[in-house]
Amino acid sequence: MIFVEEERRVVLGIRKYLKENGLDAIIVSSWQNVYYCSSFTGYGDALLLITGDKKFIITDSRYYVQAGKQAGDYTLVKNSCWNLKAMTDLIAQEGVKKVAYEDLAVLHTMFVNYFERLGVELSGAGDLFLKSRIIKTPEEIAKVEAACDLASAALERTFKYIKAGITEIELAARLEYEMRTAGADKPSFDTIIASGVRGSMPHGTASDKVIEKGDGVTIDFGAFFGGMCSDMTRTVFVGEPSAKMREIYEVVKEAQQTAIDGYKPGMKGKDLDKLARDVIVDHGYGEYFGHSLGHGVGIDVHEGVSVSPGSELVLEKGMIFSVEPGIYVPDLGGVRIEDLVTIGDDGKLRMITKAPVRDLLIF
Repeated sequence: MIFVEEERRVVLGIRKYLKENGLDAIIVSSWQNVYYCSSFTGYGDALLLITGDKKFIITDSRYYVQAGKQAGDYTLVKNSCWNLKAMTDLIAQEGVKKVAYEDLAVLHTMFVNYFERLGVELSGAGDLFLKSRIIKTPEEIAKVEAACDLASAALERTFKYIKAGITEIELAARLEYEMRTAGADKPSFDTIIASGVRGSMPHGTASDKVIEKGDGVTIDFGAFFGGMCSDMTRTVFVGEPSAKMREIYEVVKEAQQTAIDGYKPGMKGKDLDKLARDVIVDHGYGEYFGHSLGHGVGIDVHEGVSVSPGSELVLEKGMIFSVEPGIYVPDLGGVRIEDLVTIGDDGKLRMITKAPVRDLLIF
């Protein structure tokens, strides 16, 4: 759950936004922002109505007791969260006329069938939550760090299962088992295990392919723990890698370290991306690095921050983002190394992902 003080800060920010924009209330509908505002973990089965002085959570009988425990300072309304009458009655009760909604998260059908029928003047909240969530508090950073520690330890316990003869999906199941038994609520996303030539697919989710001797194995995974995500990638080898794959591994490692060491206050996302990308280009692999260097991480595994060739976003203290260069060569394989970082008090990037080591590992 999020911290009480953090929740209070979020709601105060929302109320400031409502006042400045002449609005009576906001309806919070995405599970991420419902959680962010209330600590409720029903993940898609609740709506919030926040006014200048009151807070309501609408959820049905499956989650009513849970909501009472997790969002105890909200007034509970027991009903289906998408029951139109439940919200229109509440709006009438509170005299609400002008309402903000999450226009960046609402599907067109949902807008037409629900929001347009509320009988109020609607206003899109735009990037209200994006701006709020992009800068993490020390407590939120600690939560992400705890999720990273859990995931890292789970991977280290999984290492003994990495061997020729196991399938990618069996390895993914073992890794997810280790995370869950350590306390993770769930994986942050579908675990990526891509071995051998499948390693050339950056998002090759685990398949029934059997891992063979000589294969590189890219493992991209994360734990959702305490309401926050982790995200990390390691590429390891079953048996001695080819000279080419060994070279690629060292280039990716150099690119990542160059970006981490080269960060300076005031850098934009595109500047940090360039540091790593130039290393890969200089080694002749530029065409094989097709994605951005990194992305923000928090309640969502992709959140807010863009570290890409076109990103004009200034990287600031409090942001958490990945540094994940990769090289993917068709019909050969691929390598990615990914860690989460934040900006420390000394103005340098601080590693949030502490382990396992990033040296080339052979099993």
